[in-house]
Amino acid sequence: MDKLEALVRKTYYKQVVEEPYQQFPVKHLGELIAETKEEEEPDLIADIRYAQGEVYYHHQDLEAAVFKWELVKGSLKSWAEKNIGDAYYDNGWMEKAKEKYLAVNTEESVLKSEVALQLLSIYAEEKNQAKVYEYLTEALNIDPDYPGVSELARTIYEDNKDWNKAVDLAVKEAERTEDLTWYRHLLRYVSAGYTNSFTPEYFEKPARDVVEKDQSLFQELMAAWTAAYRDTDNYLYWVGTMNSIFATIELSRHPDWETMAALHHDIYNDLTDARYLEEEMEPVMPELLRHWEMLSNGQSAVLAVAAQAAWEEVFPEKESVLMSPPGASSQDASLAVEEMLRLLESIVAWVETEDIDPEETTDKLRQELSGSAGLSSMLDQRDGLTFDRVKWLESIRTNELQAERIAENLSRAISNLLGLLLEQQKTVEFSLEDSIQFYEEMLSRFKGLRATLSDTRSEKQENILETYLKMKQMQKEQFESNVPSLIKATEDVLNDEEKSAKNLHEELNVAMNTRLRAYVDEQLFPIFRKSLQQWLRNTEAELQVTQDYLNEMNESLNGMIGEEKLHLQLDFELIHDWKRDLTRMINRTELPEENIMSRLEPKQLLLRNVGKYFGDMQQSKSFLLQQYKRYLENDDFQDVAETLSYKLFFEFDLFERAIRADVDTAFADIIEHIEAVMAEYEEQLQLTKEELAKLQAHPEYFYDPLKIFDMRHKQCERLLGDDKQAKLS
Repeated sequence: MDKLEALVRKTYYKQVVEEPYQQFPVKHLGELIAETKEEEEPDLIADIRYAQGEVYYHHQDLEAAVFKWELVKGSLKSWAEKNIGDAYYDNGWMEKAKEKYLAVNTEESVLKSEVALQLLSIYAEEKNQAKVYEYLTEALNIDPDYPGVSELARTIYEDNKDWNKAVDLAVKEAERTEDLTWYRHLLRYVSAGYTNSFTPEYFEKPARDVVEKDQSLFQELMAAWTAAYRDTDNYLYWVGTMNSIFATIELSRHPDWETMAALHHDIYNDLTDARYLEEEMEPVMPELLRHWEMLSNGQSAVLAVAAQAAWEEVFPEKESVLMSPPGASSQDASLAVEEMLRLLESIVAWVETEDIDPEETTDKLRQELSGSAGLSSMLDQRDGLTFDRVKWLESIRTNELQAERIAENLSRAISNLLGLLLEQQKTVEFSLEDSIQFYEEMLSRFKGLRATLSDTRSEKQENILETYLKMKQMQKEQFESNVPSLIKATEDVLNDEEKSAKNLHEELNVAMNTRLRAYVDEQLFPIFRKSLQQWLRNTEAELQVTQDYLNEMNESLNGMIGEEKLHLQLDFELIHDWKRDLTRMINRTELPEENIMSRLEPKQLLLRNVGKYFGDMQQSKSFLLQQYKRYLENDDFQDVAETLSYKLFFEFDLFERAIRADVDTAFADIIEHIEAVMAEYEEQLQLTKEELAKLQAHPEYFYDPLKIFDMRHKQCERLLGDDKQAKLS
């Protein structure tokens, strides 16, 4: 064991104490220090004291150990200070331990690593992640090869789910140590999706390094990175990076590369399934196709060569990718069927995402293929029906003639479908323009209807309120005009000579109220009730005229829209509510008792007092009767009529205030419904305008997918051989 290892393990005393004395070192070290003079051998004294501190430390006498280490001078002083920190740490004196560790001043990398790791341990116990990371980084910077440091870093990063640091550590350690273990850690991170925040370029060098060490691990990593970046914004970036990686590798047509050939095939299908525009895939496609062929053999090579030829045919102006002479691809009908099925799935999926009418596209495709054995079942699989695709493909591989027939049918159907989609797109722009015109016209009609209904609402409010006011005012005037004559008619009470003059005042008042109530109950309110009923009928008829107009609008506008979009219906519950309220009001309203003869006017007060004070004296009674008659003849009782009218018609006056609000409510739901439809159409108008503008500005969003599908179709046709290709064309 060398000195540094001994210092780390605190077994340096074994190098100071001779072996025969190591079993009981305390006594021997004591004898040594007694025999040695410090001024003559200071280094030996320092070694002995340092060794004594270690022995006491191992015997758990930490106080004695600290005492001895504090006396150490010379080259071991920094190690002694670090050991004192260890003693404090073991005692749980964390702050004192940190002070000691931070006081250590040394250039020795081992001691610096030990101090950093001890500080890391303290902060880990205190759950201070920032400090843990600080001293972990320090330990890695001092010496990443220090035993256990890199593994400790990996454990800490994984425990804290700090995957960016874990990935970065794995990449750097793999490059530094060339240890495949770190590449396997990296593979684990990639497969778990922990590398997605890194740009693909970051992994280019690790990929190039690992291929020289373990080709199988390299292929696993390439497949994992492809899966991780697929369906992300970095996918094309990754394909470009992958192209750069394979460009630096010495490729051969060795079976060991077949997995990578299949990976290139999958990526080719990804790039040609309408997710990417021509300008997006152009930078990466040529090199991808070249590498695909170089990595392939057998069927995979046939596919790659066919794909290269299709690229050259559809994109002649692009970079050439041909590595084999034109026409070098081999005929393979069953392979053509398999690839055409994949192409069909891509086209159908794209049609669905583009909201293209299936009746004009995929339904026609289904009809066209319905006569081909197995193909109708394959299409029905998209509808959730059971179909063993693998078994079906295996069956046609054993029958070349059947495979050729099915492939030809598929090729013809795909060609027809692509032609149909191209034609359909030419009508899309006209359709969008028609839609814009339709939405604008309907919005204009809706706005006109809303304005008409707003005017109608105001008109109906005024008409209904005016007729009610007239009808009610007629009854009030009828009542007020009859009150004076009814009161005056009570003069007949004065003709009864048997009546006592003392009660005459009260009896007149009773007679007046009785006759007024009788008039209200027997003459006024029966007529008023009929007037209200007639007013309700007239009002309902007037609202029905409006509803008839709304019915016409429902039929007319919904006919233009092509669906039952508008539901314009007045709320006729209003009439029922009014009928209920008015019936209740007229049934419960009574003329209140009015003390007509007790009004505080001097002549009335005089009459009443005369009756009280002079009683039934003949002379007084005649005088009193004469005065009452004169009073009834001369008073117009208009104030009494107005007071009683106000009280009698009070609730009907309140009802008048509610009419305007109730009519407004009856129209409110209709207007809100129209405004909701308008808001929907305005949104659709805006979306349609944006779609048309996008189509006009970027026609490639539609035409590029069709062009790319056409390229894949030509690839499949080449698998049928030149004769079949010519016949299908």
